[in-house]
Order: sequence, then C-alpha cells, then structure tokens
Amino acid sequence: MAGFVAVSQDTRTLLTIEDEKVTVDEFLSIYNKNNTANVVDKKTIDEYLDLFVNFKLKVKEAESLGMDTAKKFVNELSGYRRQLAQPYLVDRALNDQLIEEAYARMKEDVAANHILIKVAENASPADTLAALKRIKKIASGISSQDEMERAIAKLSADDDKSTIAEDLGYFTAFSMVYPFENSAYKTPIGKLSKPVRTRFGYHVIFVKDKRPARGEIRTSHIMIKSNATMTPEEQKNAGAKIQEIHAQLLAGGDFEALAKEYSEDKGTAAKGGLLPWFGTGRMVDAFENAAFSLENNGDISVPVQTSYGWHIIRREDYKGIGTFDELKGSIKKKIERDSRGQKGRVSLLKTLKREYALTFNNKNRDIVHKNVTSEFLEGTWQPAEGVDLNGPLITITDNKYSGKTVNFTQNDYIIYLKKFQKRLPKGQMLKDVLATKWESYINAALIEFEDGVLAYKHPAFKALLQEYHDGILLFDLMDQKVWSKAVKDSAGLADYYEAHKNDFMWGKRVDASVYICASEDIASKAEKLAKKRVKKSLTDSAIESELNEDNALNVSIRSGVYSEKDDEYVDQVEWIPGIHTLALENGKVALVQIHEVRFPQPKTLNESRGLVTSAYQSHLEKLWIEELRGKFTYSVDQAVFNDIKK
Repeated sequence: MAGFVAVSQDTRTLLTIEDEKVTVDEFLSIYNKNNTANVVDKKTIDEYLDLFVNFKLKVKEAESLGMDTAKKFVNELSGYRRQLAQPYLVDRALNDQLIEEAYARMKEDVAANHILIKVAENASPADTLAALKRIKKIASGISSQDEMERAIAKLSADDDKSTIAEDLGYFTAFSMVYPFENSAYKTPIGKLSKPVRTRFGYHVIFVKDKRPARGEIRTSHIMIKSNATMTPEEQKNAGAKIQEIHAQLLAGGDFEALAKEYSEDKGTAAKGGLLPWFGTGRMVDAFENAAFSLENNGDISVPVQTSYGWHIIRREDYKGIGTFDELKGSIKKKIERDSRGQKGRVSLLKTLKREYALTFNNKNRDIVHKNVTSEFLEGTWQPAEGVDLNGPLITITDNKYSGKTVNFTQNDYIIYLKKFQKRLPKGQMLKDVLATKWESYINAALIEFEDGVLAYKHPAFKALLQEYHDGILLFDLMDQKVWSKAVKDSAGLADYYEAHKNDFMWGKRVDASVYICASEDIASKAEKLAKKRVKKSLTDSAIESELNEDNALNVSIRSGVYSEKDDEYVDQVEWIPGIHTLALENGKVALVQIHEVRFPQPKTLNESRGLVTSAYQSHLEKLWIEELRGKFTYSVDQAVFNDIKK
C-alpha cells in the first residue's frame, strides 16, 4: 500500500485512550514511517491500526506507573531532544549548499605545502596583527614551488616553535579545518593562497597538485594468519603456505576455489574471499595501497603482509567516491561537527532577528557591565554578593507561530557572563570584550527562544519528539514485562519449552569430516589415516601435520555436524556411515567421512535457547496486551478511520 502524504495537518481524533486523544496526524506519521518501500514486513492500514492501539496502550501503562517522571527517563529524553533540535537551529537551506560543496570537494584530492604562524584565537589585536604582518612578509617572497620549498627549509631549520612549515601530501574535504580547506580548494595549482586565518593562526598554502579522488574498490583476498602472537616456526609456515598458494594462482589456479579451501579469513572464505567495498582509510595501509595499485579487474597482487597475516588480493571492481545520495547523510553529520556548520547558525540568526519582535533595555545592560570587574579578563570574575539585578534586558515575542513572549533578565545575562568567561591574552580592553559578549548573548537568547518554540513551528519536530518519548517509555517497560522477564524466568522458559519443544526441531544431520586432497596419492594416504582416526584418536590437526610435512597444501580438513546446504561436498554424497570419494578439478580429490547420521529430533533447550526465548517473549507480550486491553478504556473513531482509508 502506498504511504499517505499529509498535505495539511489533520488534527482529528482517531484514537482515545482514557482521557488522551491521539490525532490522525500522529497515526499516519508513524504508519508511513513503518510502511515505506524499504520495509520488508509491510502492514495494511487495518493491521497497523491494531498494532498502533497496542503500542499506545503500552505507553499509557508506562505513564500510569510514573515512568515518564523518572529522572532517568527525563534525562534521556532531554538528551535526545537536544540532538533532534540541532538541525532546526541552523539555516537548513545554507546547510544543503554546504553539503553540495563538500561532496564536490570529496571528488578531488589536493596536494599542498603550507606555512603557519601560530596565534591564539583569542589573542590580542596587537598579537594578531603581528602574526598577519609576518605571514605576509614570508608570502611576499614566494611565487613558485621552488621558492616555497626553500622557505619551508629555512623556517624548519630555524626551530621556531611559533612557526610550522611542511608538506601536507594529498588531502580531501574534511581532512583540514574548514577555512584552510576552503582556501586550498579555491587556490589554483602552482599558486600561493592569500593568508588564511584558522583557530591555529595564519597560514599560506601553496597548491602543488589536484587529482581525482581515489574512490572505492572491491577486492577478494586469500589470507593466511601470521601475527606477533605466533611462534617463529608458525610464522615461517604461514609465509611458505601463502607462497605456494601464489604459485598455484600463477599456474592458472582458480582464485575462488583456493580462497574457499585455504583462506583463514572465515568471514570471506565461503564467498571466495570477497570483501565489501572500501576506500581510503578503511583498511590497513599495506593492504589498501596494494589493492589500489591493481590496475584492472582480475589483477592479482603478490603476497602482501599486514599485521593480520599474509594476503593475496584480487581486484574485482572499482568505482568513484559514491553518489551524492549515498553520501549525503554522512556529509551532513560531518558538517554538524565541523566549523562550517557555524555558517548555518549565523544565517539562521539573521532570519530570526527579522522574524521575531526584539526589544532591548540598554540601561539595564550597562548596569550589569558596571558590575563586571577586570577579573573577567582573567576568567576569575564573581558577581558581587547582595546585588539583585533582575530587570529585563531582552524581550522576544513570536507573533506568528506560538504567541509566546520571553523576557531575558539581568541575572540571566550575569549567569551567561560567568559561565563563558575565560582567561584572555594581555592587551584586551574590558569594554571591548563586554561589547562582544553582549552580541553573543543576544544570539544565545535568540537560539534559546527558538528552541522553545520548535514544536509550534515544526510539526515534524513535534511528531519526532513524541515518537522518542513513547519509544523510550516503551523500551523500558517492554524490558521489564517481556524481554528481561523471559530471560530471567528460567522456570517459565523451561515450561514453555516442554509444551512447545516440537516447534524447535533439528532436521536430518550428519557428523562428518571433509578432506580436500591435492592428488589421488594424498587422498589414498588420507583415507588410510581416516579409517584409523577413531581407534587412534587422531585429530584433524594431527592428520594434516603428517600429510603436509613436505607441502603445506597437500590436504586441508574440516569437521563438524552438518545440516543440508551447510557444506557443498557433504551435500554431494549419500548420508550413510563410511568414506565417500569425490573427484574435483585439477586432479584434486575430496573425501567425505560420515561418522554418524542424526535423524530429526527436538533441539534441547540449550541448543534452541535463542529461538525458545524469542517465542516465549512473544507469548508473554500477547498475555500482557490482553491484560492492558482489559485495564484501560479505549475507542477508535471508525468514521474518521474509514475516511483516511479512502
């Protein structure tokens, strides 16, 4: 069923539980979210209404128990609310532009040198000007790459702690602070940037090169473990084994077959060694560099050693950095943590100053400033005791959405000044610092006011906050009534298992060992040892050690209890006790030794505990819902429901 789209708000009451009314909007908002094209188990609207009633009954029970007033709940919801509010407290249109800009830059790497003259963010005007003059003087002597390199060599030799001069290599978007990144991307190749201010000081950047970003690659690998915890002999054997595998590949061996047979990365061996897509920084350097050096799909590397062991890598496919839609979400999160995110906040503040009615009491502001001493410049100022300054400073009124008016007082401002004071460099003037703080406080008051009216201005925010409110309550109560209860109630779980154990059955299985032999001769030797394994208590490792003495690839053995489709070779033989022979490609032989056939039987409680626990939880939830439907009065307005179904 297609999702409903609310063109305008529908505040009609659909569901009433006790004295609480739930609107059509709230129901449709959650229904649409849980019934998108990406949801596997889609529900009809009638099915979902039944689930929605159950959901709201559980929330009502949590509220009746006072869980919504518990300190833990209040703190958790407040934390989520702060996170949910953040996207609404910036200019989202500007942020969208920044996302597009960042994506465009992610498609290109920049190679650059830079020179930095350090100066603190809050340095005095004199120190800031001195740093700027110095960087300009250095820059005046640089017009080429050679001159930049000579300047770097000279400054590095001076051992001046206030200066950094270095080659940065290649970098891309989000690798550097935003002002630096901005300058680097805007400066042409072979040119020196104008001085750029960051929180570290003043830089000049010489752009040496720009290249398309490395993108992403997909590879397969065969891995033989070798690490510092292994003995020298074990490490030597691992090296010998990877070299023998590489030799087989050079002789025409099948990569996927060899990966399945020998790779010790169990997570990928069954898939022929296939790895997920990755890009820069996702793999250890040795592996990543070897992978990206492969020029064509199908190319195979020489053995590459990493901290995990030895790898042979095959390139499967390559693509660029990803589409805009694929990366938009992750870029947005990076921008929120990046200094460029402040551009969205500055733009929003300009809008709010036009949107709301603001009045200022400058006389009361000046009274506060007269009570601020020079200790403020040291970060140690304390308001004078006994001074009651509670007059109005800023009044903000929202005439469009909420009708709210909020007064920010002298005491509010004093608390702000005390909280955000810090030790400042020498040379700062108190009146200049306070003038800056006043502008900052106006902005802080506007953001605080905006945060308070978000639910009035943005129905989507209000709906999402309600979802979090209900979800947190429901999680805690479900844990008490269902999830943890099912785990802790061992007697109830055992009783449920006994009553339903035929629902948790093993299919037909075999206890078997599989021997992959390099030749018929090795298979003949392996069969002799296999026949003796029970009598002589031979392990897989012992048999492998004996047969692999002159070649680490003579035989590999795996053993276990297998169901149908667990192992391709076990599936190919008749499930009767004994040794079965399969001819493989390239003269190889597989022996499948069936030790025991196990016929269908109920799993024990320990074998099926996860499944039984899940079923028991569903049973407990069903009983609980029946109890809630009897405890609370509730009704659905069928006429309204029939209307929205149309």
